[in-house]
Amino acid sequence: MKIKYTFFAALAIICTIVFDGLSQNRPSIIFNDLLISSEENPQMKLAAREIALKNNLPWSIYLPNKIFIEALAVENGKPVYAVITNLVNPYLGGSTSFFEEIATQYDLNSARVNYGNGTITNPTLGYPEIHPPTEAVSFLMFSESTNDKVWSINSSTGDVINPNYIPTDPVNLNTPTQARLSPRGKITISDQNNDGVFAYDTLGVPSGIFAPAGGVNLTLMDNVRGHNYRSNSNLLVTVFAGGNANAIAEFDTVGNYIGQFITAGSGGLDSPWDILIRTTDILISASSSDAIHRYDLNGAFLNNFYTAGSTSYFPEQMQELSNSNIAVADFGVGGGVRIYSSTGTLLTTLGVVTANRGVHSLPNGNFLTTNAAGLFEINGTTGDTIRQIIAGVSGRFISPYDLTIIPVELISFVGSSSKGNVELNWTTATELNNSGFEVQRSSDRINFSNIAFVPGFGTTTEPRNYSYTDNSVSNGTYYYRLKQVDFNGAFAYSDIIQVDVAAPTVFVLAQNYPNPFNPSTIINFSIPQNSFVTLKVYDVLGNEVTTLVNETKSAGKYDVRFDASGLSNGVYFYTIKADNFTSTKKMILMK
Repeated sequence: MKIKYTFFAALAIICTIVFDGLSQNRPSIIFNDLLISSEENPQMKLAAREIALKNNLPWSIYLPNKIFIEALAVENGKPVYAVITNLVNPYLGGSTSFFEEIATQYDLNSARVNYGNGTITNPTLGYPEIHPPTEAVSFLMFSESTNDKVWSINSSTGDVINPNYIPTDPVNLNTPTQARLSPRGKITISDQNNDGVFAYDTLGVPSGIFAPAGGVNLTLMDNVRGHNYRSNSNLLVTVFAGGNANAIAEFDTVGNYIGQFITAGSGGLDSPWDILIRTTDILISASSSDAIHRYDLNGAFLNNFYTAGSTSYFPEQMQELSNSNIAVADFGVGGGVRIYSSTGTLLTTLGVVTANRGVHSLPNGNFLTTNAAGLFEINGTTGDTIRQIIAGVSGRFISPYDLTIIPVELISFVGSSSKGNVELNWTTATELNNSGFEVQRSSDRINFSNIAFVPGFGTTTEPRNYSYTDNSVSNGTYYYRLKQVDFNGAFAYSDIIQVDVAAPTVFVLAQNYPNPFNPSTIINFSIPQNSFVTLKVYDVLGNEVTTLVNETKSAGKYDVRFDASGLSNGVYFYTIKADNFTSTKKMILMK
């Protein structure tokens, strides 16, 4: 008996030593807590990435057998990795590990390994075939925070168009949550770790921080998630920390801070994620208040659209469907894509794919949904997985890019009188299928005639400047408007502007234009008072060629066309006489 006791005692000691050794090699935080905590506090992932980069350890790993591993926290000075073995349902079988255990357990030679320094091994593993469209006026923008970039997705099929629509951008992006097409035709991206909304043109070229104007300001925005635009084009941003914690911050069209559109904690708002603007109200999803809150269009609290009976409820992105139902991505344990009636009644939960962040409906009735391990297409009735489109990335929100909603936006149209002419200037913020502008003039503000056509820039999201000089006016009051014409013939009128042209104050004979000319040119002159005017053309020998004007004229500005079709090439002179004023200028006929 003593021998047996000694054996089992020794065995117990060995087991204790082994267990203690294993416990030191495993993080103390469990998988579910890691996933939820890092979702609320992205600084955990940022710290893990910094430690990993310093020690030449991976930021993320995707294995051919569909295991996704990502650094999300720090323990004992080492990155803690979330190990997702079930990409569809990350909470099922998920675990946490330090890199030492990962390196011994998995063959990383065949894996896609992202070291965060630009080095990625097997970079296309888990990524689908690319399906570029014939044209790209409308598509979906899918943000993901593994590579910190935005993919473009076909809005009809869900296929990938471009995996680098907005490529990895270490300067501006470090957990991009949502990319949107702004009312002024820019792509704006709210970034949870970089604490701002960053702007890009529609080709993906960055232009820096858009809001807050002037740069990152944690008093205004800290730990931001989704963003949206009001009907007046002002920007709304969800904020979880800093001076605007648990508020919806508002910024004007150039990124200047206005104030709290929805005040901090209004209606119990705690940890807001997404902003859904409907016709008559605004819905805000919030994870810590376990609810979707409802506000009027001015930001005043109305009621809760939906209140969960469980603290595991974690609503993120929302979409209003064509039948007015609301689809919500629930990141929480036991979540999925939840469908609500327009008034907030839970109709069904599509719960096969879990840890959901983004959701968007497809024309075939299915849904695209993102989770902590990728982008999926799921059945719109049963929730069954149709396919995983992108594997091994931490998916965020999905938002439409639709240039057809960008109008020809005229932001200024002004006119002024200068030297007897009218100078018209106008600027567009955006243009869609813009053939150009008819310039129309009236003397009574009622009857307009077309005096010129200025070509447009087609489709553009960059500001464009236009000008036109009307040199066929005399003193008096004139009215102008623009008729903007699309390539398909559709048109719209600008506001009417008034320009007063005063009588000239001095006698002027202007240089003809064009010069040299063939075969005709315009000669312009101004007289400040009623005068008898002669305007004659001479050859180089002083012989009179023709008389263009020989009569009394009222004070004003005049254009006279000289047609030299019957004359030979060479130099000619034109002379004006009016009262005591005489002037001569040279012109060249060049056929």
